[in-house]
Amino acid sequence: MAYFSISIVAVLLFVCGANGFYPTSQESAYHRLQAFESAGYYGVSVTMDVYALSLSNNQYSSAGVQVSSGEDGAADENAIKIGWEVFPRMYGDSRTHLGAVWTTNGSEKRCGNTKCPGFQPEAGATLVLGDIIESVSRPNGTKQTITIKLLKDGASGDWMVHCGLNQRDPTLIGRYPKSLFTGVLADRATHIHVGGVVVAWTGDLVPMGSGYLPTDKAMATAMAATFSNIQIVDLNGQASLLSPNLSGYMSSPDTYSVSSVINGKFFYGGPFQLTA
Repeated sequence: MAYFSISIVAVLLFVCGANGFYPTSQESAYHRLQAFESAGYYGVSVTMDVYALSLSNNQYSSAGVQVSSGEDGAADENAIKIGWEVFPRMYGDSRTHLGAVWTTNGSEKRCGNTKCPGFQPEAGATLVLGDIIESVSRPNGTKQTITIKLLKDGASGDWMVHCGLNQRDPTLIGRYPKSLFTGVLADRATHIHVGGVVVAWTGDLVPMGSGYLPTDKAMATAMAATFSNIQIVDLNGQASLLSPNLSGYMSSPDTYSVSSVINGKFFYGGPFQLTA
């Protein structure tokens, strides 16, 4: 299970706990960074397209970024995942929401958005976890984006969350206190995941990203969703673009896929394909 997506693990722990039974399928497509020994990551910033998806109560789709420590799914894993999501079963609609989940000790503690103590919202923040994101993209039209920054505060040790819509400078919306986490994540992240995850309680395929699969066809790739300007922050607070020398993880690459990273950007999504 070493490469089972933390995005899936964290979300499944939350949605299954909320609904009492496990889904029939779950898929992910993402790029993953792992630090070794005493090294780590102290922040990440991503800009992603935001889409509207028409989902049933038996479907879930999200795209986002995650910082974590411990191996994926392990008992000592601590994680924060944040991004946009469509989750009718939780929100009561098929709108696109800003959503997040944190976990400690694998599955011992977990919480989505602000449903329990943990995330501390910033007073007067322009966005709140759970908010509807009104402006959404068209696969073959204007792209609407959200930029998310997760940064380790040097003074408090808290993980600070910043968000900005449509290229606006991200502003502080809240924090995850250092005291929430029992593992290495209290000091630094050892893993970063960037990508998409879908879950279904039926046999139907769930759209990821824009719903389109990136392929070697230029038009098909243009229809796919993107993560761009992906920057990783080191101990000294210096940011650098995500390395191009990464292997993408895809649970079902013919259905949901990621492209290579070029200049801090990659395409992802599925399952729809253009035939011409």
